[in-house]
This record gives sequence, structure tokens and C-alpha cells, in this order.
Amino acid sequence: MRRANSSSVGASIRAGMMLAALALILASCGTQQTKVCPRVAILNHASSITKFSPTGPMSPANAAYSIEMTDIKMLCKYGGGTLSELEANVEVLVTARRGPKWQGSGGGAVYFVIVTDRSGTVLAKRTFPIRFELGNKASLDFREGSWMFVDLAQGKRTGGAAFEIWTGFQLTDDELRYNRARLGL
Repeated sequence: MRRANSSSVGASIRAGMMLAALALILASCGTQQTKVCPRVAILNHASSITKFSPTGPMSPANAAYSIEMTDIKMLCKYGGGTLSELEANVEVLVTARRGPKWQGSGGGAVYFVIVTDRSGTVLAKRTFPIRFELGNKASLDFREGSWMFVDLAQGKRTGGAAFEIWTGFQLTDDELRYNRARLGL
């Protein structure tokens, strides 16, 4: 009867354990959800808002101030036991500019963040106030942050790639017409 030495038995056990671990890792690859952030963008026709002096027309010469979103960034964080929740932290770079009819030291507006599916259906919307103080400056660049919660299980969608996040200023019909005319849309 031949006896195996203890070092070859130990090596066989270690090799078997490594193969079992590798099999578990490979098996989990097919079920693991990819952690992709949703697409994020600023709506072109809602990227700026101009506030006018109440005593004149909606024209550049009668502008009190304007606010424009110039860049956007997002960080997203997955949560939930099955990675079914996504928190999107959205940050926009904003420029506020003094207009010819400027009065006072500051101004403001309201902006929105919406979550849509890839077909454009709005699934969630939140609005956020934005305030700025120009003081004696002609313009001011600043960052504004907000967040959205996305239920990835909604509509049986999986992963952030099934969603889009859009932002822009909450505009009246007249402000939207002014922006479209200014942008040539």
C-alpha cells in the first residue's frame, strides 16, 4: 500500500479550493448587475433663464440678469441588497450675469432635475431653488448641487443605463419662447 505524502495532499486540497472559488466567481459574473450611471445632460432650451425689468419688453436691452448652466457632472451610488437603488448626485456649473436693467445685489430662479427612461417618459421630477449674490461683480460662476433617487426595479429596468437624467431651469411659456427665439429653435 502506497501512502501519499502530506505535502501532495495539501496541494491537492488547495488546488480544489481554488477551483471551487474560481467557479463561484465565474458563476456570479452572469448575475452581477453592471454599475453604470445614467446619461446626464442639460436641456438646451432650458439651459438659461433671463429675468427682465417689469417696465419693459422681453429684450436683451431690458434684461435685469441672466443665469446659465454651462456644465454638468454626476456621481452615482448604488444601494439596496440587489443593487436596485441608485442615488444620483448632480452638480451644475452656473454663470449669473448682470443685465443692463440690473437692480439690487442678487437674484434667483428654480431649476429642475428629471429622471426619464430611454424613451423619454418622465419617471420623477424635483425642483430646487437657486440664489446668487453678485454684489458689484458683472458675473459670477458657481456650482449648484442636487440629488435624485432612482428605483432601478421600476418598470423591470436593470442598471443605470436604462435611465437618463436631465436638468434645466423651470421656465414660463414666455421665457421658453424667448430662449427658443434666442437659440434659433
